[in-house]
Amino acid sequence: MIIEPKYSDFKIVNTPVVVENDTIYVNELRFYEMESATDAKKLMRQNYGKWSEKLSGLHHQIIKRIVWQDVKLIDGNDKTFTVVTDGTESMYDYFTCLIVFDSEKKDCFKDGHPYKEELIKLFTDKMDKIK
Repeated sequence: MIIEPKYSDFKIVNTPVVVENDTIYVNELRFYEMESATDAKKLMRQNYGKWSEKLSGLHHQIIKRIVWQDVKLIDGNDKTFTVVTDGTESMYDYFTCLIVFDSEKKDCFKDGHPYKEELIKLFTDKMDKIK
């Protein structure tokens, strides 16, 4: 019997974010065909505990961005990361997403980042196991 991963439909999307009147671009790991736009929040809560702060939603006003700071994501590695979760459920879009920065504030899903592939695998594996 072959079990297909539930969250195999994902992609990296470069998204504009307004920060203090400037527009910057961040890379989101977006999961489609999921149960809820809050699945990324569930993943982080179940695996890494309580968040550090809540911010207004980027994609949907009702769904808040949740931030975890100084999280050790990779086993056997002391590096820490900041993880932001978000998502949307609308007539036009339906996804949950994660944005990850390393301790030097570098976008971990940007091409060339040394942990990009490892973090994608980590989150797709964990997304398959959320309750």
